[in-house]
Amino acid sequence: MNDHHQAYSRTYQGGVLLLFSLLFFLVTAATFTSLGVVLPSMIKELQWSWADAGLGFTLLGLACGLSSYLPAFFIRKVGVRATLLLGTLILMAGFGRLYSAHGIAAYFIGTTLLGIGFSFVATVPGTHVIGRLFEKQSLAFGIYFTLGGLGGVVGPWIYFLAVNVWGSWRMHWGLCGALLAGAGLLTCLVLREGEREKAHAAGVGQRIQAASSKSIYRTAEVWSARQALRTWQFYVIAAAYTSFLLCGITVNSFAVAHLGDRGFSPEIAASLLSAQALINAFSRVGGGVFGEFVEPKKLLAGSLALIIVGVLALSAGNSWPMLILFTAGIGIGYGMTFLATSVLLSNYFGRGPYLELFSVTNLISTVACISPFLAGAIKDQTGSFSMAFLMIAIVPILVLLATLAMRPPGLPQGSASPQPATR
Repeated sequence: MNDHHQAYSRTYQGGVLLLFSLLFFLVTAATFTSLGVVLPSMIKELQWSWADAGLGFTLLGLACGLSSYLPAFFIRKVGVRATLLLGTLILMAGFGRLYSAHGIAAYFIGTTLLGIGFSFVATVPGTHVIGRLFEKQSLAFGIYFTLGGLGGVVGPWIYFLAVNVWGSWRMHWGLCGALLAGAGLLTCLVLREGEREKAHAAGVGQRIQAASSKSIYRTAEVWSARQALRTWQFYVIAAAYTSFLLCGITVNSFAVAHLGDRGFSPEIAASLLSAQALINAFSRVGGGVFGEFVEPKKLLAGSLALIIVGVLALSAGNSWPMLILFTAGIGIGYGMTFLATSVLLSNYFGRGPYLELFSVTNLISTVACISPFLAGAIKDQTGSFSMAFLMIAIVPILVLLATLAMRPPGLPQGSASPQPATR
């Protein structure tokens, strides 16, 4: 490389990692992890049913999933910065609709816009940029997912701040909108693109192949996205990603209400949700460290087992031991599944098609978003969320069995070739 194409400094790498982590932190705090805390106040004031409320959460997830390929398309066409700017504008429109919502239509429009905006600023561009910046991808992803996941700890308390200081749930949406606008614009200003970024990514790829560990499978073959989509292993990874989102979305939607039905105060329920998010966040960086030495498939199997335990414990939810199991099981399992699926995609198919594959994985995971609507309908019909939590536990059980049977994929003979440094 000439001087013009020198690798980026550690200061720049660290700064970009922190900025993308901040974006992930704020969008997590403002959407999936706090909406379930805000909903009871919105329902009480605006006289909605739980099925309507659940449908809004479903639209949030559907919009996020169905739009997940759009960031990949825009990144390839116009670059990461333009994609982030568009996502920030979409989020502002969504927060504005929720802040001013008086009818159910505004709520549905607002949650849909937040879902689309989430896709444009969170994990699709974040993992793409970070994966090309760092040699220790598992550790970098772990830090990114950890700092971003801490938004789940803060999100519920932004709501309590808004209510206690301004006396209105609407200020939750106003605060989140202002914070995300600032973070999105700052990231666009700092991020660099062009030939130097490509040269840096090429150097990263070369050094990873030279230092590859025999204890962890990393493909040495050149995969295209189309070839990867023809393997059954890709769909097992996508199913694992879908299953943890299905459980996580449903838990974040209704855990507070469910525990309230079980006799626990909203403050205790929100505290447990924040504790679960805190464990979730730090399990990601722990998984990132282990992921540099331990096969991510093993991490995935263990994390799915923990999710199953956590969901079943929440379904019971009638004692402190059950609540501790719920908090630890969902917290550790969710965080490590998030990390393990992302790293497995890169290890099995290489970094070249990762952007498209991660986007398609998010698209497939859209099917999980029907869960809040169904859970809300079950609550309306039965008066309890317990049956809903029992039903969703079936999904990670089936995925765990498929994961245990999974082996690394291989290209058909004649189509494999040594992997270049970057693509």
